Amino acid sequence: MNRFLLSLGLTLGLSLVGISDAIALQPAPVRGNAKVEWSKVVETPFDGRVIYDKDFQPGEHELVTTWSANEIRATFTRYWKEIVGYRTEWKTHTYYDRRGRKRYERYADEVPIYESRSQDYEVTSLLIALDGKVYEYTGGEISVELAEALSKAPRDKNVPVRAVLSNGKTVDMAIGTGTTAAWRSLYGNRPQPRTGSSTSAF
Repeated sequence: MNRFLLSLGLTLGLSLVGISDAIALQPAPVRGNAKVEWSKVVETPFDGRVIYDKDFQPGEHELVTTWSANEIRATFTRYWKEIVGYRTEWKTHTYYDRRGRKRYERYADEVPIYESRSQDYEVTSLLIALDGKVYEYTGGEISVELAEALSKAPRDKNVPVRAVLSNGKTVDMAIGTGTTAAWRSLYGNRPQPRTGSSTSAF
């Protein structure tokens, strides 16, 4: 009986690990400050032909995505500044006395010291709005339907994207026309997927 329970526990544990791995997209292999060609199809030794894209709001957040023929990878990063202490700065205040004479007064001012902070969040799914439909990608193989939609992306306007984060929050961003044009090249002659996909349209 104990062996059966142990076996059952291990089976359930492995199943939960599999579920945990499947509920988030793989992180993007590059950061937002990487020296790569953005919004173009490039050849890499590890991932083959890919497109790197980023939506960056200075001092706030960025979404970095990597688009390959079979998979989308994404990393969302939040940026902020935090007060870690104060420093004393001496300043001069200028004023006029009752006789109209200019006076100077020195005073100490406590100025906050800031340090930059950042935190990465897993992206559990991407919602991509294309041709009147919203495609939900949750990882794994890109479906034929989504690949076809990407291959016909508009050339002259951005594509809205909503990232669903591991903390439950969502962030709305956009994929620019440089990347959408590269989509047409990458997905136009995409081979058929090897397995089932985790993409749905609604």
